[in-house]
Amino acid sequence: YWLSPLVFLLYLGYSVTVDLTVGERTRVQNSRATQTEQRHHSKPWTWILLPPTLLGLTLFGAAATFRGFSAFDKKKKAEEEANRRRLEAEIALLKSQINPHFLVNTLNNLYGLALTEPDKTPDALLKLSEMVSYILHECAQPKVPVSHDLAFITNYIALQQLRLPPNAELTLHWPEEIPEHLEIEPMILIPFIENAFKHGLTTRQACEISISITISGQELTLQVNNLVLPEKPAQQGNPSGIGINNTRQRLAHAYAGKHELSMDNDGAHHRITLTLNLAP
Repeated sequence: YWLSPLVFLLYLGYSVTVDLTVGERTRVQNSRATQTEQRHHSKPWTWILLPPTLLGLTLFGAAATFRGFSAFDKKKKAEEEANRRRLEAEIALLKSQINPHFLVNTLNNLYGLALTEPDKTPDALLKLSEMVSYILHECAQPKVPVSHDLAFITNYIALQQLRLPPNAELTLHWPEEIPEHLEIEPMILIPFIENAFKHGLTTRQACEISISITISGQELTLQVNNLVLPEKPAQQGNPSGIGINNTRQRLAHAYAGKHELSMDNDGAHHRITLTLNLAP
C-alpha cells in the first residue's frame, strides 16, 4: 500500500510529459499556415526544458518517497523487535519469581512431613528432586511438552497426598492420552492447583478438592474445585499472591486472545476454570 504515492508520482510525471510532447506536435501539425514562420523561429526554451524538468522532479520525488517509507519500515521493525524482547524479559521475570515461591512452599510441606511421618520423607525427596530438575532444565524454555508439565503436576499432587488429613477427599481426572505435539508455557497451571491445596485443606472438618484436566484437539481445560473454609478467608473472592498474580500476567502475555479464566466463589466452593488454546 505504501508504494501508492510512488506509483502516482511516476504516473503523473509520465502523463504530463507525454501530454506536453503530444500537444506540441499536434499544434505544429495543425498550424500549417504558420509552418514557414515556425521553421525560422526556434521553439521557446520553456517548452524544451519543461518535460525533462518535470520528469526529473518526478523521479526525485519518487526516490524521496521510497527512502522515507523504507526508513519508516525499518523503524517499525526495530520497535516490534524491541517490544518482543521486552515481553520476553517480562515473562522470564515472572517465571523466576514463581519458581522460588513454589519451592519455598514445597520445602515447608516437606519439613512438616519429616516431623510427622519421617518414613515417607525419602520418597517425597525423590519426587522433589524430579520437580527441581524440571524447573532447572526445562522451565527456561518458552514452551514445553504438555506431558512434561503434567508429570510435574503429578509429582506435586503426590507430595500433597503424603500429608493429606484423613478427613480430606481428593478427586483427580487426567487425560488418557496426551498428544506429543502439544506444548504449553511451563508451570502455567500449577499455581491454581497449589492454591486449592493451600486454602482447601483443614483438619477441623471434612474437605474435598477436585482437579480435572481435559484435552480436546488443541484445547486444554483445567478445572479446580475446593471447599471454602471459614478459618482461611483469604480465598473469599479472587486469591492473590505471587503465584496467582504472576500467572494472570503470564496468561495475558503468552495467551492473549487464546485463553479464558473464570474464578468463582459462592461461599461454599471456590472454582477455577482455565481454558487454553494451545495452537501454535
